[in-house]
Amino acid sequence: MPRQHAEFYEQQSLFYVGGRDATGQPWASVLVGRPGFVSAPDSSNLILQSYRRLPEDPLLLAPGAHLGGLGIDLVTRRRNRVNGTVLAEPAASVSAAPPAPAAAPVVRVAVDLSFGNCPKYIQVRDVRLRQDQLPPLPSAAPSPAAAQHTASAPTAATAGVVVRGRGKELGAAQLALIAAADTFFIATSYSGGGNRGGARELQNAVGCDISHRGGPPGFLRLERDPRGGPNPVLRWADYAGNNMFQTLGNLATDARAGLLIVDWATGDTLQLAGTAETDFQDRSLPGAQRSVRFTVTHFIHAAGALPIDTSAAAAAAKPVQFSPYLPKDAPPPLAPGQVWTPRTAGAAHDGAAAVAAAIAAGAVAPAPAEQVEVVSVRWAAEGIKTFEFAMPKGQPTSYVAGQYAVFEFPACYERPAAEGPPASASVADTAASCCCGGTITRTWTLTSHPAADSAARGTFSITVKRAGAVSGRMHDALRPGDRLALRAFAGDFTTELVLPPAPAAAAAAGLGAAPAPDHLVLLLAGGIGVTPIWAVVNDLAQRAAAAAAAARGKGAGGSSGSSSGARQRVVVLYSVRRGEEAAFRSELRQLAEAAAEAAAAGGADDGGLDVQVLLTTTAAVPGMDPGRAAAAAAEAAAVLAARRGGYVEAAGVRLGSALVRAALGPAGLEALRAGRCAAMVCGPGGFMAAVERTLVDELGLPADRLHSESFAY
Repeated sequence: MPRQHAEFYEQQSLFYVGGRDATGQPWASVLVGRPGFVSAPDSSNLILQSYRRLPEDPLLLAPGAHLGGLGIDLVTRRRNRVNGTVLAEPAASVSAAPPAPAAAPVVRVAVDLSFGNCPKYIQVRDVRLRQDQLPPLPSAAPSPAAAQHTASAPTAATAGVVVRGRGKELGAAQLALIAAADTFFIATSYSGGGNRGGARELQNAVGCDISHRGGPPGFLRLERDPRGGPNPVLRWADYAGNNMFQTLGNLATDARAGLLIVDWATGDTLQLAGTAETDFQDRSLPGAQRSVRFTVTHFIHAAGALPIDTSAAAAAAKPVQFSPYLPKDAPPPLAPGQVWTPRTAGAAHDGAAAVAAAIAAGAVAPAPAEQVEVVSVRWAAEGIKTFEFAMPKGQPTSYVAGQYAVFEFPACYERPAAEGPPASASVADTAASCCCGGTITRTWTLTSHPAADSAARGTFSITVKRAGAVSGRMHDALRPGDRLALRAFAGDFTTELVLPPAPAAAAAAGLGAAPAPDHLVLLLAGGIGVTPIWAVVNDLAQRAAAAAAAARGKGAGGSSGSSSGARQRVVVLYSVRRGEEAAFRSELRQLAEAAAEAAAAGGADDGGLDVQVLLTTTAAVPGMDPGRAAAAAAEAAAVLAARRGGYVEAAGVRLGSALVRAALGPAGLEALRAGRCAAMVCGPGGFMAAVERTLVDELGLPADRLHSESFAY
């Protein structure tokens, strides 16, 4: 488990868990506590203590139980998942107070796997909990008795929390929760499936998992069992994601599953148990790549189970922001024979009314797509093009540097060339003629600057590598005058990640934040992952130029001098296979060399940027020994680190620990280890994992100072 994941889990007040009950049925649940109730003494263990459980929760946390965990920040949309096994005794080194008679038992989980996950369909919401209703964190070492205490049974009931319903027959209150849901959590399990199609034996592979699903309100459709069974069936669209298929893979071997639905306004929870099956051919629901049917066999509805702060101030803190990836089309209405109703007539009437009211009150559809027009298309590098767009009717753009644009295409646009529209057909023509139904979304980083480019010209740009069917058709067919459907600008991998809060004076002057003089900004890019890195370094340069201009204006007006402070160091490390594949190669060179010239002319306190760019190519250089190439690269990087800005290229090397050390130099390494460094990394998964090992594990960068962006979806 990476330290970055461990620290993320420790920050959470809600930790979602998936596991089995005494019969082997999976259940999805959630543990609630103050930040720190989940802790990680090392990379192999998680400790859960001082938490609240849902009332009558059947999920077992006993020794030997398999557990899936999910930490999710609904404000930033970051989420990490963990899988492991509950051990018989808590770790001896864990700090914990002896529990009160009704306190939650201490649970130690041996971690098998921890990994980041796709945030694509998470709705942004600011969930605030009442701290006075959360157990206090421990402050002393555990007693021997406490160390042996396990969580084989739910804890005592919490005041004000009641089980509103339990059984097999859903009522009006449960139907309303289902109808209004835009989020649920699903627990699945795996018990070994033997040899499948020649794959190696997995008889000893066992475990449980929990995952998140998001959609527009009403995306959980309540239907009659198509096979004639009496139980209600929930059907939902399985959207395009990261193609890891952990949940669907588990369901292929064990159909039992558990769902958790939360009412974020009241704190009510609805746990559902049942069986699920995947229809890989069903694309009848908007955005569906396939669909899942879940037959409900049991439910537990707890009123006020989560201590959500329902005060007016908390409710107004931040409105829900629906994911821009959600389909905008409404699902087709159910035919009369598809509608499930409770067996009791009164319950059926109340349930139908509750469903209608919930949908009417909660169905906030994503913003409709806008048609943006292609203004220009130009090559950015080999296999990479930049597309510039104009907003409709001169509308202003609204985004920040580092964000991405979400586009919508007809579903047939991702088909192989032999099955889809002709490569020469425009996107607009394809959309008009496509009869397959459905849409797909794609995202690309905004590589224009929101002020210098978009505000000045009324346009925005994306830079796209030819990597798949959709990007390939864009490269082949998109031309000036064509239109694309723009869904939204989104993302939080922005310049603000490397900036401290703006000083009051700067904020009042409208200058925004600027890094402190001794604060190092480290930006690392692999391949096309340079797009957000370029956006950020360009934004830093624009901010520095604006601040310097404002300072000069004050000086001309009689203020105390024209200096705007010490120069800021920004290090960019950019790795590609070959130099011809490096997007923004000339732009980065120009920016870095201009910074070096400005530093030489302006001195050490003119408030500008010292931008140092090291571009490395990994392809072997004919006739050059790899050792010599590495030594030459390290020498060039060390020279660059000692300069006040500049640009260097090194061939036949990778961004390993030695090269990063050389590029940072002694002052940079000191700033990194002292936490006076903020780093951003974007690129292929292997590249980002290697960067995290180098910076955090080897060089000592605090894990919370490293920010990453994945293009996995």
